[in-house]
Amino acid sequence: MPDDYEKRLKDEIYGCFKYIGIPIETIYNMTIQDRRYFILKHNAEQEEAERAASQNSNGKSVKSNGDLNAFARITQMNMNGGK
Repeated sequence: MPDDYEKRLKDEIYGCFKYIGIPIETIYNMTIQDRRYFILKHNAEQEEAERAASQNSNGKSVKSNGDLNAFARITQMNMNGGK
């Protein structure tokens, strides 16, 4: 196991709780695959919302509020072996 496995696990749990709003008890009881699905789904929805907001703002930059996206990108890279 990688040395930072525990930190990545806690980051996933924290992100699901803080940014997605999943109750902590539910997070602890869900499978890894389910937790990662919710992270990736949230990431995709946030990216789509940012694209739509950016198009609606006539080129003005728009930043989302809870940024689980950066965390989810890291999780995606970890799941894909760093690619």
